[in-house]
Amino acid sequence: MPSETLGDAARRHDPSAHTATLRYRSDNALPFDPALAPALPLLLDTTVYLHRSTGKVPPGIRALIASRQHMVYNCGVACAELAISIGLLDPGDPRSAATIAALRAHLDHMATDKTVAPSASAWTEAAVLAGILARAQGLAVPKRALNPDQLSRQQGRRRELLLDALLFTTAAEQAMLLITANVRHMDLLLQLLPTPNVLLYRPTARAETAAVRA
Repeated sequence: MPSETLGDAARRHDPSAHTATLRYRSDNALPFDPALAPALPLLLDTTVYLHRSTGKVPPGIRALIASRQHMVYNCGVACAELAISIGLLDPGDPRSAATIAALRAHLDHMATDKTVAPSASAWTEAAVLAGILARAQGLAVPKRALNPDQLSRQQGRRRELLLDALLFTTAAEQAMLLITANVRHMDLLLQLLPTPNVLLYRPTARAETAAVRA
C-alpha cells in the first residue's frame, strides 16, 4: 500500500470551501472548561510558559496541568518562539540579560524526550490552514498594493497564523490536548477543523491569581 504523500496532506482542506470572512465566536461556543477536557496528554503553547512565570495561568488550568504532570509535553514550535528572543534581544541593552536568563530557564525545563515536533505532514496541513485563514481574513493583499510598513505587518500576521496552525496540527497529530491563550487564532482554526484537541484560557490578572493562591 503506497505511503501518504505531502500532496495528500495538502488536500485535507479544500480552499474553495472557505471564501467568506470568519466571525469570532463568543467564549460560550469555545472550549474553555478544563472539566470537559478529554483525557489526553497535554501540549503547552508558548503562552502557558509566559503566563506561568508571571502568575497569570488560571487556577483551573494550573490544576489540570498538575493532575497530568507526567503527561505534559512541550512543542518544538513553542520552544522556537521562546528561543528566538535570545538571539533578537540587543546584548548592549542592560535589560536583555535578565530576559535572556528567564527564557533560558524556561528552556532548561524542556527535556528533549518530552518535546514533540510537527511532522512534514503537519507542516503541510498547517500551511494550507494558515493560507486559507490569511486569505479569508484579509491578509492576502498583493505586495504592490501595500507600503513597506503594511507589508511587514501582513507578513508578521501570516507568520503568527502559521505558528499557531502548527501547534494546532501537531496536537491533533500527536493525539494531545493543546493548552493555549491564543483564543482568536484557535477560534478560526476550530471553525475550519473542529477538534477536541484544544483547551483555551484567558490569563488572569496577577493580583487575582495571588489572591486565589492565598
